[in-house]
Formats: sequence, structure tokens, C-alpha cells
Amino acid sequence: MKKYIALILTLCMVFALCACGQSAAPAATEAPAADAAPAADAAPAAEPVTLRFAFSEAPESQTAQIMKTVKENIESRTEGRVIIEPHWSNELGSIADCIEQISLGGNIVSSTSASSWAPYGCADMTAMDSMFAFSSTDEIAKFNESDMWKAMVAELEENGGIHMICMNWAAAPRIILSNKAINSVEDLKGLLVRVPTDTYAAWFSALGASPVSGIPFAEVYTNIESGVIEAAEAPAATLSDYSIQEVAKYAFLSNHTYAAACFGTSTAIWNLISADDQAIVTEELTNGGIEFTKLCAEKNAEYLKAFEDAGVTVVEPSADDVAAFQKAAAEAAVTLNLREGVMDEIVAASK
Repeated sequence: MKKYIALILTLCMVFALCACGQSAAPAATEAPAADAAPAADAAPAAEPVTLRFAFSEAPESQTAQIMKTVKENIESRTEGRVIIEPHWSNELGSIADCIEQISLGGNIVSSTSASSWAPYGCADMTAMDSMFAFSSTDEIAKFNESDMWKAMVAELEENGGIHMICMNWAAAPRIILSNKAINSVEDLKGLLVRVPTDTYAAWFSALGASPVSGIPFAEVYTNIESGVIEAAEAPAATLSDYSIQEVAKYAFLSNHTYAAACFGTSTAIWNLISADDQAIVTEELTNGGIEFTKLCAEKNAEYLKAFEDAGVTVVEPSADDVAAFQKAAAEAAVTLNLREGVMDEIVAASK
């Protein structure tokens, strides 16, 4: 019995010692000195947000000229809270790869045709790329401010987690540069022409050409030179930036679209920026689009003259050719399964 009493007393002493040990606060948890405490009104320092812009254009392009000013203005007005980091000549990957990264939350801002964004949550954006959807750069500028465009932005953001910043960077009308003579629409039949998206492919197919997609523009020169393709379509400035006139000596001024570039990024990345700074980025990028569109229009004739000086034969389509282009555009719209009435809505919103 005495042994049991002794054991019980021993256990009680152990429990008492443990309780005393738990009540003692270790030195490391002591409160800091009063002079080390943060001020009551102090806010955590905001980290700058760097936006990586992916471009297929060359660093000497008209896009690069305008982006220099856009970058300076954004960084100045946000006092360094937003940094613009341009990457040229598909340095961050193809347009398709960049958009896929954006859809997964990657830190990239890409500028490309509306139809490239459409599969990620706004099918109607495909219609914006239909040939002859916009008949002037003024119409593109008006559409950028329209309720229809704002609704598209909201839809893509909700469905795809992608925020569209603006869509008003309109290059001069796109033309065709080929290593084979093109004197009329008939000469497009069977032509292996590089195209950027399905909307272009549908139109060229309707004309009897053989569109080839998936080739980054930085590789167009070598692909024409090696015979993989025979032609490329783009604004004259872009064709000149990549010296395509050295390997393709025939220009056909189809003027099939003004190729409005739409700037988009991940909503997750966009939301890292304050509302005030978002407004600044949007305003400056939109202003850049206005200046870019103006510059392209002013310089287009110069590029065509330079082509002629380089030995390129420049051909204007006939009235019959233009009629064939428009007929092909209507046929392409059907194959793209566009929503009924969407083209009429775009025309109305851009007036």
C-alpha cells in the first residue's frame, strides 16, 4: 500500500512541475521594445508590377516606335509601380503559345487579332477578324469605345480569365507579297500563303488559295526562300520589317483587313495593379493605338514605294477582284459558324 501511495505522490509532483514549466514564457516571445514598433498609419510597400509584352513585330518596327512612348508614359504616370518590358520577334514564343500561357495566368501581355482570343471565352470576337468587317480605321476606333466591345471584354474575362485592354492598334490594310506573279484573283488559286488565324485561312480557302498556318512571322523569310510557302499577307510595314520583299517580288494590294490588334493579359496579373494604375495603362495603351494607326496610314505609301524601288511589281486589284474578295468573305463567314446577325451588330457598333 505504501508503494502505491508513494507512486501517486511521485506522479503528482511530476504533473506539478510540468504545469509550472508551461507557465513560464520563453525569452524569445517577449514583446519588442517600444521604439521598434511600426507606426500606426504605416502601409506595406507595394511591389512594382512588371508587364511582359510579347510582340511578333521586329524591334525596329512601327509598333516598337510607339511602344517606346507608351512605356515611358506608363512608368512615369504610375511612378514606377507598373514596369513595361517589351519582347520582340516572338521572343516569348508564338502568339498561340503566349495566349495559352496567359489563359493559365502567365505574366504576358499579347497583341494579336481578335479571333486568336475568341476560343478562350467569347466566340463573337471571331467575327471582328472577318475580312472587310471594318471598312476604315475610324470604324475600329469607334468600336473600341462601343458597348458591344465592352460586353465582349466582360464575357472573355468571366469565361476565360483574360482581360482585354484595348483593340484599336490598326495597321495599314494588309496586302499579299508573293514569289509568284499575282495579276488578278485567279492567280491566288493554289497559292501557298502563310496566314495567322482561321479567319484568314477561311477567306483564302474561299478564294482557292492554300493557306498555311502555324508559322511565326519571324520565320516567313526562310520559309519563302526554301519553298515551304510562296506568299505571306501582312501590312506593308511588317513585310518590310522582315525584308520579305527580298524573296517575294510581287505585291497584290488586296487590302483585305486593317488587322486591329487586341491587347490582352491574364485577369490574375491585371488585378495585381491598382484600379488607378489600370486606368493609366488602359489610357496610355489606347493612346498608343491612336498614334500607331496614324503612323501606319502616313507611312504606308512610303513602304509601297520602297517595294517598287527594290524591284517588286505592285498590282492593284480590279473591281471584279474586289467583288470576288467580298463574296469570299461572305462564304468564309459561313464556314466559321458565326452567330447569326453578329456581323451586322459589329457594323452598327462601329458607326
